[in-house]
Amino acid sequence: MNASYRLGNVIVCGTILVSTALCLMGVSLKPNPVRSAQNLGDLQLTLVPFSLTERSGRTVTNADLADDVWVASFIFTRCPLSCPRISSVMKGLQSKFQSTDAKLVSISVDPEHDTPQVLSEYARRFGADPERWLFLTGPKDQVYRLITQGFKLPVEINDEPVKAAGGEAFLHSDRLALVDHGKLIGVYSTNDSEAVETLIRNVMSTRQKSRAPAWAKRLPAFNATLNACCAVLLALGWICIRSGNARGHAACMISAVIVSTLFLTCYLVYHYHVGSVPFQGTGPIRVVYFSILLSHTLLATLGVVPLVTLTLIRALRKQFARHAMIARVTFPIWMYVSITGVIIYLMLYQMPV
Repeated sequence: MNASYRLGNVIVCGTILVSTALCLMGVSLKPNPVRSAQNLGDLQLTLVPFSLTERSGRTVTNADLADDVWVASFIFTRCPLSCPRISSVMKGLQSKFQSTDAKLVSISVDPEHDTPQVLSEYARRFGADPERWLFLTGPKDQVYRLITQGFKLPVEINDEPVKAAGGEAFLHSDRLALVDHGKLIGVYSTNDSEAVETLIRNVMSTRQKSRAPAWAKRLPAFNATLNACCAVLLALGWICIRSGNARGHAACMISAVIVSTLFLTCYLVYHYHVGSVPFQGTGPIRVVYFSILLSHTLLATLGVVPLVTLTLIRALRKQFARHAMIARVTFPIWMYVSITGVIIYLMLYQMPV
């Protein structure tokens, strides 16, 4: 193998090893546990499916809210202490979100008592807009499964004698949960005004991302296709130059530059509209993903861009001997970046969570 090819391969392998070592030291195998008044960061949990009854009598499922940003609270109408305060906070949010299409959803932890009729009366006490603030009830096992498994929050019957002490019959969380397109993305304490303000800011920010045009949301698949095309063009260009077809080689490599430039443009446009997308995998696959991502990013920014530029300049100046030398270093790096671009897409957007 030519020494220049070896140098390119060494750079790729060295970057992979360094990236893997850094990720082994810094990447948790599972997302951080949910904390009060905290954005969940990489941990964005998909809610379990549900089918509950709204105070109006209509059925509301997870599919009905799948395209919405909504804030959930957990209350029961006979609650003497925390629930009136929680619902007052929700009432304040209703005013804050008046100019948005964000929804509020209050879920009863006492569904056997809180019928749609009971919830309707409770909702009227807080001036709840029936189009924007939903009150849900349903089978107890389904409600509790949604709260404990979907929102990762506690709920249980209080077996202690509570009436004499003025306590609550149900132990439940006073946190508000922020859901974006079926993903739990944050929990916020209603006892902390700063946490509530953080929730408001995050809802506004999330709505900004959700308003991204449909065509922008389809860009990841298009970008992966561009990366795959670039890898094919690089392989064809290498085959052409090895067989002495200089014209075919030039055509393939120029096409690869155009495809890579288009990819970079589409990549920047996508993240401008949508923002970052966290990786949902857990376990050792997280180290694999972040090792690939880090090495891909380093080689793309520090390797491909300057090396491709230099390679093109030497070709345009007809310095073909020097061009061939740097091209042999560029080729394995550029090929690695193109292939891993496809792998990152598959792991981030297509891998089951």
